[in-house]
Amino acid sequence: MDAIHDMGGKQGFGKIPLEDDYVFRADWQRRAFALVEALAWATPYNTDQHRHAVERVPPEEYLRRDYFENWIIASETLLQEAGLVDQSELEAGLKHFDIDRTKHQPVGSKEIVEATRAGAALRFPDDSQAARFQVGQSVRVSKVQTARHTRVPGYVRGKIGEIVSDEGVFQFADAVAAGTGPAPQHCYNVAFSTSTLWGEDAEAEDRISVDLWESYLEPV
Repeated sequence: MDAIHDMGGKQGFGKIPLEDDYVFRADWQRRAFALVEALAWATPYNTDQHRHAVERVPPEEYLRRDYFENWIIASETLLQEAGLVDQSELEAGLKHFDIDRTKHQPVGSKEIVEATRAGAALRFPDDSQAARFQVGQSVRVSKVQTARHTRVPGYVRGKIGEIVSDEGVFQFADAVAAGTGPAPQHCYNVAFSTSTLWGEDAEAEDRISVDLWESYLEPV
């Protein structure tokens, strides 16, 4: 997504504080993280859809809220959109189930931790999709602006780079976030001269490499 969620970052927000030992400042953040991770394995939405739900939080609210608070708000949005809860149940903190819980046992914390560590299978066989581009080929990044979820940084849009490697075939995050995925396609490592990205003041011999899905690229 563009604006404050641009993958390449935005200027004007000051220096980013770095804390080597930071994990959680408060216990509620720990609980929020665990809750979102637990829901991810028991609901019809996925990580990319959750990211886009975070992006749909109004900017002024997103910026003043805690990181994990935005996570919870995004999960509430997706749960309501999936018809799993309604607003009154969220406010009450109580869900009325109409299933036989003796036949649908809850997943334990051990299983969730193991599944989180293992992650999901997002890669497809390399020969499952034909590659549009080849290593060494020059490509231009599409300049399309979008209000949907996207993983292409703003600073490379419209810029020409060279494909360094074909990283394989992966599900396309933009399509998955929109609910139309997985739309598997090749993902390429593309190198850009820093002077191409930021002008003559940049060191011409320096290069920036960015992993980009095929849909982001155009032949030159």
